[in-house]
Amino acid sequence: MQYWKSMSKIENMQAFIAVVEANGFAAAAEKLKISTASISRQVNQLEIELGVQLLHRTTRQLALTGVGSQYYEQCKKTLSELSEIEAAISQGQKEAVGMLHIMSTPHLCLKFLLPKLSDFMAQNPKLQIKLEVAERMPDFTQGSVDLFFGGSFEGSPDIVRRRICTTRYVLAASPGYLKNYGMPKKPADLSRHHYITHMNRIEDSAITFKNNKKIYVKPCLWLNNTILMKGCAIKGMGIVNLPDYVVADALEDGQLVEILPGFQEKHINVYLYYKKTKYLKAKIRRFIDFYAATFLTK
Repeated sequence: MQYWKSMSKIENMQAFIAVVEANGFAAAAEKLKISTASISRQVNQLEIELGVQLLHRTTRQLALTGVGSQYYEQCKKTLSELSEIEAAISQGQKEAVGMLHIMSTPHLCLKFLLPKLSDFMAQNPKLQIKLEVAERMPDFTQGSVDLFFGGSFEGSPDIVRRRICTTRYVLAASPGYLKNYGMPKKPADLSRHHYITHMNRIEDSAITFKNNKKIYVKPCLWLNNTILMKGCAIKGMGIVNLPDYVVADALEDGQLVEILPGFQEKHINVYLYYKKTKYLKAKIRRFIDFYAATFLTK
């Protein structure tokens, strides 16, 4: 009995999605090759089971209610995941199918991800890639992002962290800034300087040194992009604390000068993140295995 109830629920969800996307019961019924009365009963049944109204119905138009809009997105996600699981099982998980949504920080995207992405896509021709560049940890509970490429965030217990490389943080400022404000000799000297920070850092006023020693400063500027932070430092606006791969070029050509190198930690891990699950989708496993074999540190 429970099996048929589940099948009926899935069919009702499919009917609801069809009505929303066709913007009407008649058009959806024609698409699904059932009667308008049948598809209306299916949507009504959903509303009865949920105890909420999903659609505003008038003689001229159809519109989602607030909760209906949320339920529509959840239905799309649930049925998409079900389809991917069925496809993976039927193919013995040999092929990656569906949409793979990857989020990456800009520099790691350019350094690690993009150089081999065309090869990965060639090996997985039935996979579509959505690549989003951002400098924040995604909310994996929403289910839209499959993988986060790059970062040294702790992450929640339900997130898997796979180490991909190591970096170190570099305190740096422009020669012009240091000429005007002086070179710090010890961490405590930073309290007298202009500090540019990243607004997504948990402790945006803290600078961490060896043995987890922290110095708290008062930032003069908050930004949400490391490229902009580097640019502001090059223009002499203050001191930044950024991963070495972000500022390496500016240090090499003399636009920035490293500060207090002897106090910084030598190595900080950078991770690939994905949600912990009993069933890891083929598309995620294929991505992890591919990059582990090319760039990622095992």
